[in-house]
Amino acid sequence: MTPPSHRLRAIALALVAGLALTACNAAEPAAAIVDGERITDQQVAFDATLFQFLGALRRTPCGTPAAGESQAAACARFTLTNVIQEDLVKHYAAAHDVTVDTATVTQAIAQLESNLGGPDVLDGQLKAHGLTRADLTALARRLLLFNQVRRALATAQLTDAALHAAYDQQRVSLTQIHAKDIRVATQAEAEKIEKQVTPANFAKLAQRFSTDTTSAANGGDLGTVAAATLDPTFANAALALRPGEISQPVQNQFGWHIIELVSATVVPFDQAKPQLIDQQSQPIFNVWLQGALSTAEITVNPKYGRLDPATGDVVPIRSTAAGQSSPSPLPSAGPATPTPSPSP
Repeated sequence: MTPPSHRLRAIALALVAGLALTACNAAEPAAAIVDGERITDQQVAFDATLFQFLGALRRTPCGTPAAGESQAAACARFTLTNVIQEDLVKHYAAAHDVTVDTATVTQAIAQLESNLGGPDVLDGQLKAHGLTRADLTALARRLLLFNQVRRALATAQLTDAALHAAYDQQRVSLTQIHAKDIRVATQAEAEKIEKQVTPANFAKLAQRFSTDTTSAANGGDLGTVAAATLDPTFANAALALRPGEISQPVQNQFGWHIIELVSATVVPFDQAKPQLIDQQSQPIFNVWLQGALSTAEITVNPKYGRLDPATGDVVPIRSTAAGQSSPSPLPSAGPATPTPSPSP
């Protein structure tokens, strides 16, 4: 049996060793210091795993290596760049009461699951990177806070007059069109049909003459679609009509058209406003970020590189600002949505 004095001495030695280890860790150089707040190597290493996970989802690498640089070093630089930006964003969010609610986080993860093909696929991706659902939830909240701050900055700066101007410029893209179409190959055919077409016989003529067999089967009815998905010439011609009116022959890349407008519905300004703000938020955020970078006290551990004040990127010590990409916001958690092809 170990004497009590020996046990106490062993405990004391363990405590001294633990304190020495803690002191040693505290003395380790930080990866970066932003206004007195330390970003540790451990944080960079873990966040690099998160960015590698995001990169795998988007099929993009975590950072782009400079000449002679390893992929791991490029990923660490990329990660540290984003973490520095994120620290600045967190300070703004705290000062301006910008938050992300749990429902928004849950919805974002559900959308990611849907994009990937289900929760099992997402869980497999997380497991492959040594991550958990809790890690994903925390990451989603961080990404969404970044977006919320960008939106808050734009909301504070953009006036209703500027947003109304953008709304007027984008009226077509904010409109839903219900139209009917008779498409033929030549101008002569279109002019012949125009002389006899009426709302009453439009469907019959479409079924007989239209070369668009899909819509012809429905009497030329294209259904209700976003104007932005239609050929611009066709969309503009349709929007020049009043509901119930039929156009003169209209030519576009698909042929000659006789168009009847059934209805056109524009998204109300109040509903379109968040979209309009988001569209203009990135330049506003970039200006704010440059200002925040210039006023913050930021030091970067040379083993990662140096902070380029012109771009906000952490770049290799040997590199210059020339040829370096400007900082981008934290990556999106989901793949981009494909743009539909114009038709008809």
